[in-house]
Amino acid sequence: MRIQKDFMKYKNKDFMKYKNKDFKNSLDDLLPQKFIPVMIELTGINAEKKVNFITREERKKLVECFKNLMVNVKNLRPISEAIVTSGGVSVDEIDPSTMKSRIIKNLSFAGEVMDVDAFTGGYNVQIAISTGFLAGSNI
Repeated sequence: MRIQKDFMKYKNKDFMKYKNKDFKNSLDDLLPQKFIPVMIELTGINAEKKVNFITREERKKLVECFKNLMVNVKNLRPISEAIVTSGGVSVDEIDPSTMKSRIIKNLSFAGEVMDVDAFTGGYNVQIAISTGFLAGSNI
């Protein structure tokens, strides 16, 4: 419930920032461009609706869509399209039992924002899923 309230507070701040924009243009800070039409469809909110006219119920629907979002992976992309990253937040600055920052209170890390490298073949995905679960479980 706390996460939902925090997200609602964050999105309300975003909505104030973009109050005169269309709904479809208010999600840029939150979602990748290609995912915005998907979220608009899931929420049922008119893409052209001005943000300052979005009702409280529609805002709740947006939060619920994020909270209950299920993604099904249908297939993998070819290895030629693989992306490799390196660097990030030092693991020395992260409590491995909670994934919380040892420096900044209430800040957690997961996945490739950390300076952790692994072999290809799904290991980075496993790190992302495991650390994401651990971070989320300790909020």
